[in-house]
Amino acid sequence: MVKALVLGGGGAKGMAHIGVLRAFHEAGVEFDMVVGCSIGAIIGGFYAAGYSVPLIERIGREIAAAPTREFLAPSFTPVEILNSEKFENFLRRYVGDLKIEELPIRYVANAYDILTHREVIVSSGSLMAAMRVSASLPGIFEAITFRSVGMTLVDGGVVDPVPVRVARKLGADFVVAVNLLERFPKGEVEAKLPYFRRKKGIISGISRLLSIRRKNALRVIAESFTAYQGALVEYLLEANPPDVLIEPYTGDVGLLDFDLKNYENLRERGYTVAVKVLKERNF
Repeated sequence: MVKALVLGGGGAKGMAHIGVLRAFHEAGVEFDMVVGCSIGAIIGGFYAAGYSVPLIERIGREIAAAPTREFLAPSFTPVEILNSEKFENFLRRYVGDLKIEELPIRYVANAYDILTHREVIVSSGSLMAAMRVSASLPGIFEAITFRSVGMTLVDGGVVDPVPVRVARKLGADFVVAVNLLERFPKGEVEAKLPYFRRKKGIISGISRLLSIRRKNALRVIAESFTAYQGALVEYLLEANPPDVLIEPYTGDVGLLDFDLKNYENLRERGYTVAVKVLKERNF
């Protein structure tokens, strides 16, 4: 029986994946396949490469501790808000030139090709590249063009934030999935909007150039993407249910809220929920 672990997307919420891995490690549960999306592709890549849970915890802590310095460094180019090169260097430092087909655990990441409008399943080639493209949040990180295969790839969460269907398609008989996104819709609210006029002048113009504007744009894109993914997850998990679903609470943490406090809280939540599920399912 092929057992697959599916790790969903969620940006900073993904630190909960590390607690889930700790629970499985302590219970002696192993998997034949890891399928990851976005941050799940990154954490899952470390796991599939055979990295120990303590090492993955240390990497996660580094991600949380220094986001503005390299993992989420700002960019000053028109193609992205955050610096893709620094993000790539961060990944390269940990996985180097590892090839997916050489990993001890079968690894798959999903991405989306904006040229053909199709989901792309990355199951061979560079592990670093697979991690990078699967976590390429549209507008936030630069989309990567691979001319050799005629694709321009962005975050796999555009089409499938928790790719259970991919795991099934690739032969998984038993799927454990970790979803970090709040399910939508949450309902509607009516509002009467007042008329407004944008302020003009030197002060207003300068404020648009300051970092507060950039940070606001970053948060708007990130949180809008999260809401869209939540609606998508609601539909996809109903259409493609896993055998076991683990859903730690992450609603109080934004997509880009990387810091040590959130890291510790999310890791503990992931661990606690996973331990509970393991006991309930008699793993």
